[in-house]
Amino acid sequence: MRQVPVLIVGGSLTGLSAALFLTAHGVPVTVVERRPAVLAHPRLRGLLPRTMELYRQAGLEPDILAVCPPGVSAGHLPSVHAPTLADEHEVLGDAGGDSTGAELSPCAFVPIGQHELEGLLVERLRERDCELCFGTEASGLAQDEDGVTVLLHRPDGTAETVRARWLVAADGAAGAVRRRLGIAVHGPGTLFRMATTHVEADLAPALRGRPVGMAYLDRPAPGTTLGPLDASGRRWFFATALPADAPVAEGDLLDRLRAATGLPELRARLLPQGPDLPPVMAFPVGARVAERFTEGRVLLAGDAAHLMPPTGSLGGHTGVEDAHNLAWKLAAVLHGGADPALLGTYDAERRPVAERNAREADLRARARWRLPGHEGDARLTDMDRLLYGGVYRSFAVPGASPPPGQDPLDPRTLGGVPGTRAPHVPVSQDGAAPVSTLDLYGTCPVVLVGPDGDTWATAADRAAKALGVPVEVYHLDTDLSAPHGLGLAGALLVRPDGYVAWRAADGPAPAEDADAVLASVLAAVLGRPPVGSP
Repeated sequence: MRQVPVLIVGGSLTGLSAALFLTAHGVPVTVVERRPAVLAHPRLRGLLPRTMELYRQAGLEPDILAVCPPGVSAGHLPSVHAPTLADEHEVLGDAGGDSTGAELSPCAFVPIGQHELEGLLVERLRERDCELCFGTEASGLAQDEDGVTVLLHRPDGTAETVRARWLVAADGAAGAVRRRLGIAVHGPGTLFRMATTHVEADLAPALRGRPVGMAYLDRPAPGTTLGPLDASGRRWFFATALPADAPVAEGDLLDRLRAATGLPELRARLLPQGPDLPPVMAFPVGARVAERFTEGRVLLAGDAAHLMPPTGSLGGHTGVEDAHNLAWKLAAVLHGGADPALLGTYDAERRPVAERNAREADLRARARWRLPGHEGDARLTDMDRLLYGGVYRSFAVPGASPPPGQDPLDPRTLGGVPGTRAPHVPVSQDGAAPVSTLDLYGTCPVVLVGPDGDTWATAADRAAKALGVPVEVYHLDTDLSAPHGLGLAGALLVRPDGYVAWRAADGPAPAEDADAVLASVLAAVLGRPPVGSP
């Protein structure tokens, strides 16, 4: 029986991202995916700025921008609503408010298809300590207090038993792992059943020179969508809502395409969506969340943990954030720096975010497609609040105050509040392009101290040595300290995922032992008992 540290079941966006983040932390990973290759289907049609921050931290940002240059923005290919593609278009803004971009993040929205992104992830993972097993199915999952045993069925017909210390289930909404564990789901439920295909067709007569990135159409039924697959103008992604029990026939789908485009005589050809895949696929569109994200040594992520409608890229973003939150914790446990109890904070931190984002994605889908229950954008949360204003509450955030409620906060007023994402502050580099304070995070805990914060800096070094874990310390000047909520002698502890765990606005109180304080805080972040305790 072969032993592996982490087995990831599911080699799509979330699973591949989890492998990227884990290997960046020096953790060897095995990924199994039942499909023979990356699915040639766009699905996610763009990366939100916060998602790009996570890939920037893992070193993938240059590869992504090489595929989608910075000059190509979402505004060049707008989302629109219309009865048919040939009718007058209503240009749609970002539902819930446009993201401000540079003010809050060093990254911008990038319009990249999920198939392109997954191809980049695979290329990078082949250069790292990652075993990618496409065409491989996992079955027979069994776990005990020490690990998880899984039977892998290879494409050549052979089988292998693998023993993993931890298993990440990223096998999608229809995956077997969550069902095998008996974890129920709840939420708004299914909106409709969607059929998708790729088509080759000349839609210029309907577009009449108008650019379109995604068209949300009323015909032949609300839930119909058209979007370009490339810059040729002849290859398109087409999706439409079907009755629950309707068969998926190619001829019927072409008739639906003609109704959607407003071109009754349109000639079109269906294209395959990937190797060994039919030209037409069907799946439910809806919103639901698993009742728990962990079961023993199995951890759910992405669509396996939460299904969301595709509008707004929230589903893909939430899955990538899951993987990012989980990776540093798994790495800390596997490297011996953290107690396995730390992994319990994954559910405590990520499930409330998934609940919130699933509700928001459901509202956005109803607004985009004009489905029953939609009331325009009035009920939607500002996108900046969704991306940057969330608050984590768990023992891995020892400096957090009592929960402020479920609504995300205004990110412009946070400035280093424990439990929130550390702020982005541009930093000049002697004539070079500015970087961001966010670039300090990713590999280990970081302590930021003000200009007069030597006491906290020394305490951080001693705490790191006492606990045997790496900690980086940076002195900030006054201009950088203030946006983090720090006085001249203050200090801030930021976790590897860029979330603030603890803050002292100024120096230690006269009777306060700075060494003991930071040792206690750092131990709490890692789920370990205080230094010196039995």
